[in-house]
Amino acid sequence: MTASTPAPGEATTERVRGIFSGIAGRYDTFNMLASMGIDRGWRRQLVKACALRADSRVLDLCAGTGDVALAIAAQAQPESVVVTDFTPEMLAIAEQKAQKYSGATALTFAHADAQELPFADASFDVVTVAFGVRNLPHRDRNFAEVLRVLKPGGRYVILEFSRPTFGPWRGAYHIYLRSVIPALGGMLTGDREGFVYLNDSIRRFPTQPQLAAELREQGFSAISWKNLSGGIVALHTAVK
Repeated sequence: MTASTPAPGEATTERVRGIFSGIAGRYDTFNMLASMGIDRGWRRQLVKACALRADSRVLDLCAGTGDVALAIAAQAQPESVVVTDFTPEMLAIAEQKAQKYSGATALTFAHADAQELPFADASFDVVTVAFGVRNLPHRDRNFAEVLRVLKPGGRYVILEFSRPTFGPWRGAYHIYLRSVIPALGGMLTGDREGFVYLNDSIRRFPTQPQLAAELREQGFSAISWKNLSGGIVALHTAVK
């Protein structure tokens, strides 16, 4: 393997932006089919973990097509949510979907790299990210930036694919990732190889304890996680 060829499942800026810019238009359909609708329950759990108030200011990273930000606005109604992504095609869809929102929360949109945030220190009460940390080439930079923009006592809430703890369930899940996900993604978007990457990225991502250790090493405290759907995904919370 040459130095210019990323390893299977390795996130690079060019690879991630290329995949998500290409599949943006079919991303929501893929999510609905691939998760069989379970992703809505995962988002509800994320909103609950944020413990938001009416005056909370939220930053949503790697927001994609905006489902998490809109769930936060609809379910918790904080003061504001800043919706960010570094793929313009995904963010444009999020803005379109937000036009149907008429609640009390102020929604704003910004093109931003989660590893280099264009926001002032101590700007937010809560930072959220769903299925985005896995696609960052440098998680440590993201963790440092989130610490910087969080207010003291603020929360970082991470929803991410993880490692099922029960062996037979983990084996069945990995078969699903390896066979069904690339086939379904390829059929819907024409980019089968992009979904092979997504499968590989899930398998190489740290386990729940390993991700907690990374957060602790970067300076977060009160770190905990909750397994959802038998550990297919995990919901991590960490405090500045």
